[in-house]
Amino acid sequence: MANITSTQLSNSIATVVAAEALGYLKANIVMASLVARDWDDEIAKYGQTVDIPFSGALSVNDKAEGSTVTLQQPSDTKASVTLNRHKEVSFLIEDYGRALARPDYLARYMEDGMMVLGEQIDSDLAALYSGFSQSIDATAGLAEDDFREARRLLNAGKAPLGKRFAVLHEDAEYELLGIEKATNRDYVEALGSAAANAFTGRFMGFDIFMDQKIAVVSSECKNIFFQRNAMVLASRPLPPAPANAGVTQVVMSEDGIGLRVTISYSAAYLGVQTTIDVLYGVAELRDNHGVVMRTTEI
Repeated sequence: MANITSTQLSNSIATVVAAEALGYLKANIVMASLVARDWDDEIAKYGQTVDIPFSGALSVNDKAEGSTVTLQQPSDTKASVTLNRHKEVSFLIEDYGRALARPDYLARYMEDGMMVLGEQIDSDLAALYSGFSQSIDATAGLAEDDFREARRLLNAGKAPLGKRFAVLHEDAEYELLGIEKATNRDYVEALGSAAANAFTGRFMGFDIFMDQKIAVVSSECKNIFFQRNAMVLASRPLPPAPANAGVTQVVMSEDGIGLRVTISYSAAYLGVQTTIDVLYGVAELRDNHGVVMRTTEI
């Protein structure tokens, strides 16, 4: 019977770490769970631009008896996303055997690391508010009329009725809870624990979430009301380490989010170093599918 080699063991450990880290990352994101996502296995470099295509418009035609159908060739459009965000979380464990014997020990490192990484991705997506041309002044206090106007603007922009979200700053959520008609009655399936815990309810056709990473500028909260295709998070795998470099690497993706795990022994620190990193970019896809709701920070 063949023995299990150290190489096989290292690969298995890296795969387990990648799977656990990806799970923790998904559990600690809100905005990234709601926007469109794009992943491709093609290796990319920092600063590279990728094109995200989306389909052109189709029209309905009359069909006369005995005639052929009207064949359409809609012009596809695309959005360019620059992969200009390379974020990493690294930690070193001197007693790696203990870490493997006590999965909770290693899990604590990963959970903390993925929490801050998730917050960074959400912050980058929330910062896209500055590109949307539509905004509503709710600085006097978030009210029912503001939700109704956001719905009207998305309807006018022909945004699909499904997958519409309102992501609120914690102070805007506080004001929302004072709107009698917005009493929390409905629930959606969990999109990860962070998104599930952040879910406030559904009102005027929007699934409402609270995100502490919503941008604040001069005491003005830049809440975002949008349909899923208003924004995109694109991520790609990074180039692998050179052969015989003494490291083990695993790339893993799920639901349009990918990350890389690199494990190596550090002679300087006499321990096993683990780095979890991700290369991604964010961009606005459809301007008329998003609305900035401006409220006042309390």
